Amino acid sequence: MTKQRLRIITATLFATALIAGCGADGNSAEGGISNDITGHVHEWAIELTATSANTGEVKFTIENDGTIGHEFLVVKTDIAVGEIPLDGDHFPEPADGLEVIDEIGEFKVGTTETLTLNLEPGNYQVVCNLPGHYKNGMHLAFTVVS
Repeated sequence: MTKQRLRIITATLFATALIAGCGADGNSAEGGISNDITGHVHEWAIELTATSANTGEVKFTIENDGTIGHEFLVVKTDIAVGEIPLDGDHFPEPADGLEVIDEIGEFKVGTTETLTLNLEPGNYQVVCNLPGHYKNGMHLAFTVVS
């Protein structure tokens, strides 16, 4: 094997490991600001095309590509992502320090649902609050800017 081929293979392996490590928690966003957001929920992650939106109407189109039912809540809170206090295996709705803006209730595997909201500037989390789901990582920070 030539030195050049060995360097290419090493560089490729390093880049692959680096990219894989960036999404290790399963929750991700492609970046940028959008008010027309698509995404997926599955065990144990939420993925969105953007984690920021401008003030006003925000449309979430979410597909359940998991193997069980999930829900999708938009919660306004300054509590750190993943740190909403749980009461057993989920957090109470309502609870101190957070406001559930609206939700897509539990929806079936292989289906897509849409939620359109009028959001004010602030810090939010998008979450699944079915028993055990938030604790297992189904939460993602979301910000609305003016």
